[in-house]
Amino acid sequence: MIEIRQLGTMIAGMVLMIVFPCAYGQSQADLDKIAASQAGASPLVYATADKEIPLIQPGSYYNEKECTVRKGLPNFYSKIENGQEITVAFIGGSITQGDYCYRLQTTRYMENTFSNTRFKWINAGVSGTGTDLGAFRIREQVLQYKPDLIFIEFAVNGGYPDGMEGMIRKIIKGNPQTDICLIYTIYTNQTAIYQKGDVPQVIKRLEDIAEHYQLPSIHLGMEAAALEKAGKLLWKGAGEVAAGKILFSNDGVHPVTDGGNLYASAIARGLEKIRKGKNTSLSSSQAHMLPEPLIGSEWEEAEMYIPSQIASFDKSWKEVDTSENPSLKKFSGWFDTVITSSKEGASFSFGFEGDMLGLFDIGGPEVGQVEVLVDGKFVQLKEVGTKGFHLYEANDRIGNYTLNRFNSWCNNRYRGQYDVIKLEKGVHQVTIRISSEKADKKKILGNKQREDITAHPEKYDQSAIYLGRILLRGKPIPCEWIKGVPKLAQQLKWDQKMRRYEKADSINPPAKNLILFVGSSTMENWKSLADDFPGKPVLNRGVSGTKTIDLINYKDRLISPYHPKQIFVYEGDNDIGYKWTPDEILAQIKRLFFILRKEKPEAEIIFISIKPSVRRLKDKERIEQTNALIKEFAEQQVNTAYADVYHPMFTAKGELFPEHYREDGLHLTAEGYAVWKEVISKYIK
Repeated sequence: MIEIRQLGTMIAGMVLMIVFPCAYGQSQADLDKIAASQAGASPLVYATADKEIPLIQPGSYYNEKECTVRKGLPNFYSKIENGQEITVAFIGGSITQGDYCYRLQTTRYMENTFSNTRFKWINAGVSGTGTDLGAFRIREQVLQYKPDLIFIEFAVNGGYPDGMEGMIRKIIKGNPQTDICLIYTIYTNQTAIYQKGDVPQVIKRLEDIAEHYQLPSIHLGMEAAALEKAGKLLWKGAGEVAAGKILFSNDGVHPVTDGGNLYASAIARGLEKIRKGKNTSLSSSQAHMLPEPLIGSEWEEAEMYIPSQIASFDKSWKEVDTSENPSLKKFSGWFDTVITSSKEGASFSFGFEGDMLGLFDIGGPEVGQVEVLVDGKFVQLKEVGTKGFHLYEANDRIGNYTLNRFNSWCNNRYRGQYDVIKLEKGVHQVTIRISSEKADKKKILGNKQREDITAHPEKYDQSAIYLGRILLRGKPIPCEWIKGVPKLAQQLKWDQKMRRYEKADSINPPAKNLILFVGSSTMENWKSLADDFPGKPVLNRGVSGTKTIDLINYKDRLISPYHPKQIFVYEGDNDIGYKWTPDEILAQIKRLFFILRKEKPEAEIIFISIKPSVRRLKDKERIEQTNALIKEFAEQQVNTAYADVYHPMFTAKGELFPEHYREDGLHLTAEGYAVWKEVISKYIK
């Protein structure tokens, strides 16, 4: 096992939100074109000296609704007036990330207008992302630079109001003197909404947030909409098609330079209006107040973490410097390093208290699928929409058992990407593992994208992961690399077994005050249990292959539904097989005991000792040490017992009875269960 805490600083990529045509009014062809342009990262800190940037002017366009001043930008203008150095940050999606979509023109306008001010500029645009990811990354990519003014642009890419509120609250909590300005970009067909004198619905929801926190806001697309209506602007097309008109964009979303000039001019007009606004004081700074949340405070807890800070990795993972890798170096602006592995079963684990986790990684031809275990169980992932944004909901009934890091945009190119998984709020231990099940990449790519995979199948026949950041909505807690997690195929068998149990219970509901037997294969295989204890309300709910931790994880399906007066527990056999130490096994036995004691306070709990077996004679000393620890613990508890099946299975000479074991040297014959019957009968009530 590698403790990744020993590795150097790591920056990670996240799985970018899938953008569906219905959400943006774009065709799939347009979306593919847009995606192709979003394949790299930009440096967070940037300068303008080495770029040819148009010097825009505010222009003569006027619409009273274009900019709402509210409390304005008092601290920004106070520092301007006092000649102080100012840091300005831009956070948003690809329209912010792109150089000439508005950001560079705005930068030059501000440098020219406030020529006596020394500026530092931050570009925190990440293509294809919304306010959800913005809330996760704003601390690392923006707040650490202590900005004086932050422009937030997410109206096109996932302008979810709860994520927006989370970002705003984090900004104000971090420094109440940081000024914030919301800027609203638009896409194809939304110009028509402005032309009717209305505002797109997504922007209305963001305006509610701006009003609640009294932040200035600017509609960047109003002038473009007016020019389009007047026949002076082509919103989407090619230069040769524009025929003397202003060409706004090639794809309906991302402005070309002339379209970016229009966006920047709107910001210039907004800055002038805000400066002249009655709520703006040039003489002194003002603290922004933090009212009660309008929507909720959940997104205040969203953070992204360098994996080495919170997770433990097995030995299959290594750290890669993105700047030195030809395929990954274009992401070095976001991620100094990534952690990578392509080994089936390679895993890492972390703990947290909260309700949401995610991966921020890099997709490419060789990436594959991962399996997600939460609290020791593989979860099924169902794609859902919660308050508008794309995520997965973890459950144990519906969805896929794998999270695919490969998508149609990974056709011979690399992209930053992120996926988020919603859990029940609480304390969780999470394991992410590279799946043995390979993605059907040809099916994902489709017929039109198969040229490269056909020409270079070896490049795609892998299941690599390039991890940059772990996303958490909540707080990380200590967690070592989790030992003994089952394979997916094994868990699926367990699920089938438990479904059969549940079906049997629905047909023939178990009696109350029954005697419940739970545990691994030795318990499940005790087919004569009912005959061995005639007239006793015994119920066998054993599941082959389980360890103590698995019984804990599946307690809700194997123990909780019943009302037993006694619970016989046989676990530890497979714990021994996984090379757990006696102390580790005892720790899990204790955890199971206290869970059961709290849930079933009246039930007597009887721990059956770990049996000896031919296959595990080499583990004899470890089994005996573990049994001694369990016995000592059980004897210290009330309404608890320890049933010793270990010693009766040896001859007087200390040898095992061969007739007690099947050919595998592990599982019991009828003669072996006869020994168990004699021991257990002393405890049956």
